[in-house]
Amino acid sequence: MFRFVHSADWQLGARFTQFGAKGAALREARLVTLRRALEVARQREVDAFIAAGDVFEDSQVDESLVSATVQLFSEFPTVLIFLLPGNHDPFSGPGSVWLRRPFVNAPKHIRILGEATAIELDGAFLVASPLHQKMSSLDPSLKLSELASNLPVGKVKVGVTHGSPAIPGKHQPNDFPIALNAASRAGLDYLAIGHWHNWLDVNDGGRVIMPGTPEPDSFDHKNCGYVAYVEIDSGGATPRIEQVTVASLRWKEMTFDFLSEDASRTSLGQSFADLASDAGKTVVRVVLAGSATPRQISDVRVWLDRSLAPFLVGQISDKSSIVLSAAELQDLQVRHPILSQVLADLDQLETLATGRAPVANVTHATPLTLAEAQDLLASAKIDLTALTAEQLTQTRQLLLQTMQDAAL
Repeated sequence: MFRFVHSADWQLGARFTQFGAKGAALREARLVTLRRALEVARQREVDAFIAAGDVFEDSQVDESLVSATVQLFSEFPTVLIFLLPGNHDPFSGPGSVWLRRPFVNAPKHIRILGEATAIELDGAFLVASPLHQKMSSLDPSLKLSELASNLPVGKVKVGVTHGSPAIPGKHQPNDFPIALNAASRAGLDYLAIGHWHNWLDVNDGGRVIMPGTPEPDSFDHKNCGYVAYVEIDSGGATPRIEQVTVASLRWKEMTFDFLSEDASRTSLGQSFADLASDAGKTVVRVVLAGSATPRQISDVRVWLDRSLAPFLVGQISDKSSIVLSAAELQDLQVRHPILSQVLADLDQLETLATGRAPVANVTHATPLTLAEAQDLLASAKIDLTALTAEQLTQTRQLLLQTMQDAAL
C-alpha cells in the first residue's frame, strides 16, 4: 500500500497588505499549519508528503522565510518531502526561490521537483511535471502521459502538477489548463494537483483532487483548510481519500444592514459572543450595507471597532450609502454651501452620464449644465460616458464621511 499526504497552495510569505500590520500574524499562521500537516504525515507514517505547487507566494519572499521553511522541513527527517514549483514560484532560473542557499544545502529528504521526472519509491512511482513560468496555454499534465507510458505495469503511479482543471467557463485558457481526464489519459492511479484555493474533486474515476489552500487566505474561500491523506493498495486500485483539517485560523464574514439596524446589531452581537472563545484565531470582516445617515454610520463603526478589537484581525468593509435627512440637507446648504454645490454637481453628472437621476441627496444648489459638465471633465481628461453610478455614489460617500469625521 502506498500512503501519502497531498497538499498545495501554501502561499508562504503571502503579504495580506489589506490588513496592514496584522498581516504578519496571518503569515505566521501558515507556518504553524505547515507544521501541523507535517505532523499528520509523520504520525501516519506516509511514504511521501507532496506539495503540488505554490509553496511560496513568489520568488521574492524574504530569505529568512526560506530558511525558516527549510528548517521546519528539516525537523521531520522521517518524512520524504516533495515540493513542486507552481505558477507563483516557478522553477525559472537564477531568480527562482528553489535555487536559494537554504534549498541548495537542504537535507536529502527534501526534494525539489524542478524538472519533469519519474521517481521510483517503495512500490510506486511519483511522476512530476513542474511549472517554469507564470502563465501558459499548454496542459502541464501532457508531460505526465509521456513519462508514465514508460513505467512498469502494475506499479502505483501518482502524478503531480499544477494548473486549472479545464472546466468550461471556470478556467482561463492561459492558466495551465489541465484536461479533466488527465489521470486516466496518463494511466495514473492518482493525480495530485494544485492552483485553486478551495477543495475540488475533479473526479476522473475518483483519482484527481485539488485540496485547496491548507490555511484560509480569503473570505471567499470557504471550502479550504485541508490536506488530502491518500492510500492506494496497488496499481489500478481506487484511491481512498480522506480530507484532513489542518487550518490554524478561521475566517468569518458578516453583514450589518442599516435597513434592519436593530436586528443587525443583535445578530452580530450574538455572533461575536459565539466566536469569543477563539477570537485570537479568527479573522472577521463586517460588511456595512443599506442606507444611513453619517451619524448612524459613525455610531455603528464605533461599536464595531470596539466589538472587533478582541479578534486576531477585524475589518470593516463599508458598502453602505449615505443619505441626509431634510434637516441635515438644510444645514448642509447653510453651513457648507460649497459641499452642497459639489453634491448637486455629482447628482447632475450621474444623470448626464447614465440617463437616470440618482436616488440621492437633493440640495437647492444650481446643477451643472451639459456644456459645463463637459468642460469640467475635459480639463481633467475624464470621459463623461465612462462614469458609472457606482463611482459617483462612492465619491458622494467619501465627501460626506469626511465631513462627518471632521465634525466629530
